[in-house]
Amino acid sequence: MKTLKELSQSGYNFEPSNYLSDGWKLLSKQFGPLVGMTLLYLILGVVISSIPVISSLANLIGVILTSGIYIFLINSKSGKNDPKDFFGGFKYAADIVIHRLVLLLFLIPFVLVLFFLGFPFTAVFELIAQMITPEEFAEAIRKEMFDNGFLFFLSFLLLSAAGMYFFVSYLFTIPLIVIGKMKFWEAMETSRRVVGKKFFSYLFSVIILIILVVIMTVVTCGLGALVALPLSTSVIYCAFEDIFKPLDNPEESVLDQFGNSTGDANSESDFR
Repeated sequence: MKTLKELSQSGYNFEPSNYLSDGWKLLSKQFGPLVGMTLLYLILGVVISSIPVISSLANLIGVILTSGIYIFLINSKSGKNDPKDFFGGFKYAADIVIHRLVLLLFLIPFVLVLFFLGFPFTAVFELIAQMITPEEFAEAIRKEMFDNGFLFFLSFLLLSAAGMYFFVSYLFTIPLIVIGKMKFWEAMETSRRVVGKKFFSYLFSVIILIILVVIMTVVTCGLGALVALPLSTSVIYCAFEDIFKPLDNPEESVLDQFGNSTGDANSESDFR
């Protein structure tokens, strides 16, 4: 697998059209297992969401389950894939969960600004004292948002931009955790540095991929999600495979190659 040192020295090409084509070919070869497990994931998501105690964990469990697709895909390249690979993400659940929590912490300042601009604190006490009805409280929220219209809108744009930035920058975090065997922070920093080198190319490609997924889902009244979701994961995997070359020297310890032991600071400076 290529290291940050190697990528900084030789650079790399980013070919989104090739990744889309390769992702579709990869999906076509493993169509049954990928679509079948996506259906199972969606069913499990609905079931988990309906259970009061653990419904709030549905998103995290979904991410862990989806990470198993990366394990299945890389094993399929060597002919060693097995259905149990789809649940292999649970082995890395701790790092995946912490990664998602860190992303949430990154977004909290933007959410708080949005909250303070659109939340009528005085009306809360009036609602508690039953001086106003819930309908009047909702109207107070709308009025507060209208009074701070420009700032609220600007804050919403900043929150959206921050969310998109973090989503794109940490695009390879999950495969780096489950394939690269990296800890969450090493995976996040590696992804951020590599993506940052060609950030706007990634951003444009991710937007196109999201639009494609939405169109496939809406046009087919939701059924297209069974194909669109594994397709998007396959495309990301193909980009990861092309850039990091995870099948090169697979017996080497990937953890030794990344993070704090990737090489001298000067060789990584271009990725900061």
